[in-house]
Amino acid sequence: MININLIPPGLRKNSAGLSAASINIPQEILLGVVGGVVFLILTVHLILGAVWLTAAGHLSFDKLQWQKVLSDKSQLDDIYNKSRELRKKISDISDMTVKKIVVWSPKLNVISDVLPRGMWLRKMVLDKGSLTIEGSVVSKNHDEITNVGNFVSALKKNAAFMKDFSSLEVNSIQRGNRSSMEVADFIITAKLK
Repeated sequence: MININLIPPGLRKNSAGLSAASINIPQEILLGVVGGVVFLILTVHLILGAVWLTAAGHLSFDKLQWQKVLSDKSQLDDIYNKSRELRKKISDISDMTVKKIVVWSPKLNVISDVLPRGMWLRKMVLDKGSLTIEGSVVSKNHDEITNVGNFVSALKKNAAFMKDFSSLEVNSIQRGNRSSMEVADFIITAKLK
């Protein structure tokens, strides 16, 4: 192929494009630019490393703080659960006493009045619509079970006591010996209406 170019050689454009040799950049400037770019990359890398180390330090500090708060949180959760249980019990007792308007002092007087000799009550629990009476009885004649039956029938015969209860039953009686005496432990349950 024949190439005819009428433009003088000094005014001609190089068809290959620009090359590093044709630019004629001094070597000192080229090394300075390359060195500056490398320095900039290293500086950015060091700054990012410092930021990462600072963030890691803050994270570990926050984890330590969280561990301290976590133990306090578990204690607060326990207190909250206990208070919720107490509020529920108070609500249950309030439901049984206020809403149904059960007057307990005459009922407790009746229990005291009909309690036979040799019988004592250890615990009375009002819970979930029922009154549970736990006690023990001792007798010289070995008629503890009869005494418990007489106590329950005396309560059933008292209209003032039974007006708020739908039933009154002996749940259990267990005989045992304590200090060479025969003692019977009993549980009586009275269901509220």
